[in-house]
Amino acid sequence: MRNIRSYSLLLIASLVASCSKDSTTTDKVGNWIRRSEFEGVARSAAASFVIDNKAYVGTGYDGTNRLQDFWVYDVDMNQWTQKAAFPGTARNNASGFAAGGKGYVGIGYDGLNKLNDFYQYDPAANSWTKKANFAGTARYGAVGFSLTKSGSEYGFFATGYDGNWLKDNWRYDPVADSWTQVQSMNLGKRTDASVFVINNKAYVCMGTANSANVTDFASYDADADNWTTLRSISNISDDSYDDAYNFAGYAAAAFAIKGKGYIASGLKSGLSTAVWEYDPASDLWTQKTDFEGAGRSYSTGFAAKDRGFVVLGTSSSQPFDDMWEFNPAAEYNKND
Repeated sequence: MRNIRSYSLLLIASLVASCSKDSTTTDKVGNWIRRSEFEGVARSAAASFVIDNKAYVGTGYDGTNRLQDFWVYDVDMNQWTQKAAFPGTARNNASGFAAGGKGYVGIGYDGLNKLNDFYQYDPAANSWTKKANFAGTARYGAVGFSLTKSGSEYGFFATGYDGNWLKDNWRYDPVADSWTQVQSMNLGKRTDASVFVINNKAYVCMGTANSANVTDFASYDADADNWTTLRSISNISDDSYDDAYNFAGYAAAAFAIKGKGYIASGLKSGLSTAVWEYDPASDLWTQKTDFEGAGRSYSTGFAAKDRGFVVLGTSSSQPFDDMWEFNPAAEYNKND
């Protein structure tokens, strides 16, 4: 049986990495600024979604308990406010997305069971409503994202772990409250992958399967219901563009701002603080200034008002509640 949410592995990883940065920060571009700490208890593997440039973050695991509380972050106020608690079973490694002005959270792991229930959050009413159960197998560690198809917004859950590693892809229709299986990922199975959305395409990379880090990378177009294979995130070619690529791993935070995608932290051979920027125009990655918080995995990444953030996470036995904002174009400043 697979060790669910393998925190023993995280402990080993943290000893290997000793929470050190992957490389020096002074020769790279980008700057991290510490923002308001998450106001709930420190945790990892939380679910999130963004509505009207406000980030909603909740559920997760504090090292002892699975959680149900939910919080909203106001970018302009740099402030967290508690909202109605998630009504389902307390869980970690759930998935979320926003569509049609509502937030959605489902699936995950409650400490004993893989889950397939699914709920909608209405920010105007500050209330949750149970919706149609996820139609795929009960699972955790899936990616959640939203895309527009034929002018309407849909949510998606893809990949994950149900006792086996997965590559299937499911579309949720908020109007019909129904799930439809769409084109599976055309590359390897995985759990704990990362996703970001640029120009109405979802980019899925990283993850782990069969005790190995996944190195393939693809984008999904909902209108065409088609996956496009992109360049691998490891150094496998004879060309020079990927000579520095060394960031294949899992449980990393991800977000997209100003037409580029970002991957931060996660687990490789140990805990990572590396930050990589993806340019879809060139299909190339550039290493940026390292994450300035402690090395961690299962943190949460989100973007609001073209600003990228990383919050929460764990270094095995130590959950975090700090939050950091990344400016990819700024010069590194060690004093802010």
